[in-house]
Amino acid sequence: MIFGLIMLAITAATGSSAAPSPTADDLQADLQTAYACKEIDGRKVWKGGLAYYIQSYVYDGQSTDDATDIATDAVLPADNSPETMHEFEQACLTLAPTAINGN
Repeated sequence: MIFGLIMLAITAATGSSAAPSPTADDLQADLQTAYACKEIDGRKVWKGGLAYYIQSYVYDGQSTDDATDIATDAVLPADNSPETMHEFEQACLTLAPTAINGN
């Protein structure tokens, strides 16, 4: 599945961090290999190696018909609360590729 834009919801982290934040190119490549999870609040969700991704909100007048051009927001652990990350982990827990493939 080919995805269009990535709308990044990355904020600058304050303080020192061990690893630099992923670039837009890193996140785009990660999204290309992410697997689908359960929806959260009616929005599609994917799990990649660097981040979770959620379908951006659709506003009045925007088309949702083109499945190859879905705008997404990256959800990074450093930028979100433990409660938010837990919600994404739970959405992806039962749909992990290893569970589906029996590995």
